[in-house]
Amino acid sequence: MIELTDEPIDPRAVYERISHEGAGSVVVHFGVVKPVTQGKRTRGIRFTPQADLKEEIRSIETALREKWTLVDVLLIRRVGALSIGDIILAAAVSSPDRDTAFGACSEAVERFKKLKNVKKEELFEN
Repeated sequence: MIELTDEPIDPRAVYERISHEGAGSVVVHFGVVKPVTQGKRTRGIRFTPQADLKEEIRSIETALREKWTLVDVLLIRRVGALSIGDIILAAAVSSPDRDTAFGACSEAVERFKKLKNVKKEELFEN
């Protein structure tokens, strides 16, 4: 499952959507807006989706399902203006075992960091 949203990401809802019978492990990573970037204080960040962002995220889901034995995958990317502490992304996987779940979730996060179809604008103080 993938989702692109301009609404806040609810951690409890993420867990409820990814947790399934048959999953011995659920691993979730939330990326959040940091207060300092490259030594500069920030007010927040703005993400503007470009063409094909949804398809780019779908390709991450497909790659994870092909490589790992998973019960389910949930990838959520937030767009728009976000404040410090807001959740930017959720990468969640459920699997029969923890090694697979941790490996797949780690790979999802690394692939999220390489997304090309989203414009990032840091909103610095001053």
